Amino acid sequence: MLRNLFLILGALLTLSACSPTLDWRTVRSDDLLYEALYPGKPSRAEKSIMFDGQKLTMTIEASKVENSLYAVGVINIPKDISQKIDINGLLKYLQTGMLSNLKNSPAPVEKTMIIKTSGQDSINLTAKEFLIQGDGPDAKKRSLRFRIVQRQFPDGQIQIYQQSLLQTISSDVSIEKLIQTDAHEMFFSGFKPY
Repeated sequence: MLRNLFLILGALLTLSACSPTLDWRTVRSDDLLYEALYPGKPSRAEKSIMFDGQKLTMTIEASKVENSLYAVGVINIPKDISQKIDINGLLKYLQTGMLSNLKNSPAPVEKTMIIKTSGQDSINLTAKEFLIQGDGPDAKKRSLRFRIVQRQFPDGQIQIYQQSLLQTISSDVSIEKLIQTDAHEMFFSGFKPY
């Protein structure tokens, strides 16, 4: 079901009138409860996901610059639904769906990290990060770096954030050099849930 992510992201790209070149800006999405640093004005789209018999909506905001797509997807799960589904299973489902978008790839590099929420009374949220290289649906070599973060609110509502950076790359680019670029650092460090 998440294999169509590239199609949705592609649609977002066609909505963009132009491809800005690294015009970094902080974007606050008050309805999605996050702020992020994007290299251009993001477009927005929605995708329905069926999981455990429940229809969930992922709202995706994305910005394309040159050969890179910067995106944040958000799923809000109200209290009445969060009690009916396996949240860990949903997180695994999202992870598997993202990783399945690239073919002919080695095992992903995976790590756990802490993301801080915005504001003076920030809290620490655990995030899982994945990094993979492989062939996209168009057979072009790509790298995909993404994080999945879950936040549970006191009222039982759950917010799941999926931050990703998809790039077309040359075959001789090392993953280590790629993630040390300013674009990676700014985009991933500039993300803060509320």
